Amino acid sequence: MKRRNTIKLMALGTGAFFVTPLVSNLLVGCKTETKPKYANLEFFSEEDFAIVSVLVDIIIPESEVSPAASTVGVDTMIDHMIAGVYDSKQQDVFNSQFSDLKSYLNSAKDSNFIDLKPEDQKLIVTALLSEKNTLTKTARESFYNIKNQSINYYLNTEKIAKNNLNYLPVPGPYLPCVSLEELNGKAWAI
Repeated sequence: MKRRNTIKLMALGTGAFFVTPLVSNLLVGCKTETKPKYANLEFFSEEDFAIVSVLVDIIIPESEVSPAASTVGVDTMIDHMIAGVYDSKQQDVFNSQFSDLKSYLNSAKDSNFIDLKPEDQKLIVTALLSEKNTLTKTARESFYNIKNQSINYYLNTEKIAKNNLNYLPVPGPYLPCVSLEELNGKAWAI
């Protein structure tokens, strides 16, 4: 009988030896690590990225049916695309225009644009767009550049494409003239 007990104990010990690391890895793997939003910046400084985040949320705010632009990562995509797609000359042009935009935004209320209330931030952007003088031309161009990128990247995110647009991962037949009512009032995602 001692041999049988010894074999049982050895089997239990061997099983415990192999199962313990697997269980601990399983439990550790269940934790979700949240990275700070500024962890993977490629082009913008943290201050500039904060301004871009506020601007994309002014351009595409949160509503009952759709999330805000920064929620789906539009601001991060702008940072990634400027760093990866723009050549150095285009980056320099963007930087000079963005510095004019940043100067305008920070000087409008004599305080930091990021520290203002959202209503005041919207008023400053609206004032920028309504001014038509040459002093604010590059600031407006920078804002329009960010606006164009924001809309494009927003509509191409997976979350918006699947939840707010008609989305077919495998396209069907080509139908050239289809009324919007037949499509449930939604444009195509792709």
